Amino acid sequence: MPFSDTRGEQPLVCDTSQQHDDPIKSGRITILSNHWDVFSLDRRRTVRDKMKVLFLTLLLAVVCAAQEEEAEQSLSELSGQWRTVYIGSTNPEKIQENGPFRTYFRKLVFDDEKGTVDFYFYVKRNGKWKNIHVTGTKQDDGTFAVEYEGQNEFKVISGSKTHLVAHNINVDEDGKRTELTGLFVKLNVEEEALEKFRQLTKEKGIDEENVVNFIENEGHPHSGQQVPNKHQ
Repeated sequence: MPFSDTRGEQPLVCDTSQQHDDPIKSGRITILSNHWDVFSLDRRRTVRDKMKVLFLTLLLAVVCAAQEEEAEQSLSELSGQWRTVYIGSTNPEKIQENGPFRTYFRKLVFDDEKGTVDFYFYVKRNGKWKNIHVTGTKQDDGTFAVEYEGQNEFKVISGSKTHLVAHNINVDEDGKRTELTGLFVKLNVEEEALEKFRQLTKEKGIDEENVVNFIENEGHPHSGQQVPNKHQ
């Protein structure tokens, strides 16, 4: 009940219902709870955003890696008619007149799905032109294993629509190892392609005097030398 003093003054009323108000009902805890909910929500959003960024980064890395791998393995675009310009050799006898690697290329066919490459070229044996066709199989290291005058490891170093720079390692039946470099073109020789060939030849330790210019050399099949029609 309310209390009053004894001096006859207006009764002093104390409302005890306000002394034990419920903080939850008052809204104070509710406000704090709302703030915590907002903080938790922001935190969850931040974690989700970070996960999205991480996922997209990983996805981009996978896509880029796949594109690089595809670019490295896609050689089919290089298939077509090719002409030999230069061939260098650590063993000059291999590219001398009637040598087995004094080859005049006429066509290369790459098959990415099968992992093969077909070589079509001419060589001169005992003064007569002979048409050669050999097939190489792609290895895990990117080279092509080819059986011709022994065992070979052929690799394209640089290629475009107009030029092809290649490296070949030959081990003949006597176990003699020969490194060869080659420059092949479809049109005129580009200076950039010629420079790449020179650098590769120098790196492989091939002297300039052991490089044969097949375009300027006389009497090759592409210069008008008669070749049997059945081989064309």
